[in-house]
Amino acid sequence: MASIKDVAKLAGVGIGTASRALSGNGYVAPATRKKIEDAARQLDYTPNVLAQNLLKNRSGIIGVLIPSLDHYFFSELAQRLESDLYKKGYKTMICCTKNQENGEQDYLDMLENNLVDGIITATHSFNDQAYTDSKRVIVSFDRDFKGRIPMVCSDHEKAGRMAAVHFVESGCKKVLSIYGKDTIGGHISTGKAHQVLKEELEKAGISVTEVCTEAGIFDMEACRRTAGECLEKYPEADGVFASDSFCVPFLFQAAGMAIAVPEKLKLITYDATDITRTVHPRLSGVGQRIEEISQILTETLIKKIQGEEVKEKQVLDVYWQDGGTCL
Repeated sequence: MASIKDVAKLAGVGIGTASRALSGNGYVAPATRKKIEDAARQLDYTPNVLAQNLLKNRSGIIGVLIPSLDHYFFSELAQRLESDLYKKGYKTMICCTKNQENGEQDYLDMLENNLVDGIITATHSFNDQAYTDSKRVIVSFDRDFKGRIPMVCSDHEKAGRMAAVHFVESGCKKVLSIYGKDTIGGHISTGKAHQVLKEELEKAGISVTEVCTEAGIFDMEACRRTAGECLEKYPEADGVFASDSFCVPFLFQAAGMAIAVPEKLKLITYDATDITRTVHPRLSGVGQRIEEISQILTETLIKKIQGEEVKEKQVLDVYWQDGGTCL
């Protein structure tokens, strides 16, 4: 494999001149640049990007920490982030922390050692100090670090109100609100959707039963099991508010138990990822704007890397998805 030294020798210039011409950093006379570029093509020279980045004290890599790729929302978000970061000149390292006891800390250690230029974290661990003690560039999705790390999130309060309105208009009397244990206490801002939903429904005289799954919201088998158990334990329930990962199993479990949707059971999903538009009936629900979330996360991270000021918290709008599970 040809080196920069070989290119410089063939072009009859110094190594520094060849390096400037091929990297685009610094002035090189047009005629000299052409000789160097011709030599590089002739030798099939490939720049050592890693070495160039090390000289610039950067890696060109962004770490994206998510709980699991099994989860519909985070799978779509990870794909979108990879695309948006690539357009900005960065490669993406997807780091799944589910079932990895020290995975989150290991990835943060990698950041500290300059192996990545920044991190977008969407994990739900409660080990805040590891993040807030870091001197590197970190941006959070949905995880509230009390202003110590910039956060991007959806308008979960609006989501809860929006879902409540549809349950009321649909004549529901007993609604199940299902969420993972990591949403308790406000650490993960999505918990506000369930909090507001409960407040609004109870004002309307509708009872709300909260189901907190100990398995968390990233275990797909647990979601299927929870759906079946809830339908058996709460046969009087006529409404369910949950993430896509729960609502899709509820739809199938209800069909298996001859529970008519939406006649006897109304389902309102939260996230409204692609999977909710491929089932029958299509799930009614509140959608998070994943494309916009990814763009704002990417822009915020790059601004921080460049030393620019960024907003402490950015709240993005949600929308209603028409479907056949809550008419």
